[in-house]
Amino acid sequence: MTGETSPGLARSDADGTGAHPKSVAARVLSVLEAFDTEHYALSLSDIARRSGLPFATCHRLIKELVTWGALVRIDGRYRIGHKLWSLGRLSPVRQDLAEVAAPFMHDVLFLTHHVVNLFVLDGTKALLLERISGTRPGPAVHRVGDRMGLHASAAGKVLLTHAPQQTIVRALENPERFTSRTVTDRAQVLRELAQVRESGFATTAEESAERTSGVAVPVTSTDGHVIAALGVVIVDAQPKPNAIVPVLQTAARGIARQVRFASGFDHERTETGR
Repeated sequence: MTGETSPGLARSDADGTGAHPKSVAARVLSVLEAFDTEHYALSLSDIARRSGLPFATCHRLIKELVTWGALVRIDGRYRIGHKLWSLGRLSPVRQDLAEVAAPFMHDVLFLTHHVVNLFVLDGTKALLLERISGTRPGPAVHRVGDRMGLHASAAGKVLLTHAPQQTIVRALENPERFTSRTVTDRAQVLRELAQVRESGFATTAEESAERTSGVAVPVTSTDGHVIAALGVVIVDAQPKPNAIVPVLQTAARGIARQVRFASGFDHERTETGR
């Protein structure tokens, strides 16, 4: 958190650590930001370490967050609670775009028999907004609400292709390697993005997880903005773009048409990387 803090919230570090003062709100956010998809159950010590806050401060804030319902304690560890989940569902991005897209995603599942994902740009990450899966067994690589690198998935590459230049630069500063096939060389990623722009779709093979490949296309609003990426995850098989891309493009056009009629939806609210 940067910038001026509210005088009513500003408070010096009373724990004697000598750290820079933080507002109460900034401390609460530091506690919540300790959680992510790889650290969804944390001990008090874990939260203090990951947030950079003194142990006593963490203990006090966590007690209040548990009382309010933002956190829940299970088997000695803390997890995100129902209150934050309920608030998150009120987000117009989650509520409007995901609801509009769901019927079209079911169509894609019916026609391809592959897991269908809808991602939006979230800073330098791809946020999984909705996921439709069938009954076929396979690894659950990502869950709704997960954020992943833009360079390592088909949907991420679609979003990165159409992202602002500063987002591309930041996303490729230190790309993470998830498998032996993850492309982390900046020049190679940029070449792939040029191909995505030319072809209108992206493919990957075991870049974000073993045994999984992907195909994705952009969802483009009527004013030309890419508001999301629609893709499928293919398990234990090579992607077949010639068969899958037309299905995805038809669904993406349907989503784009319906977005215009979704109450309160605005593409700018999905473009947090801008």
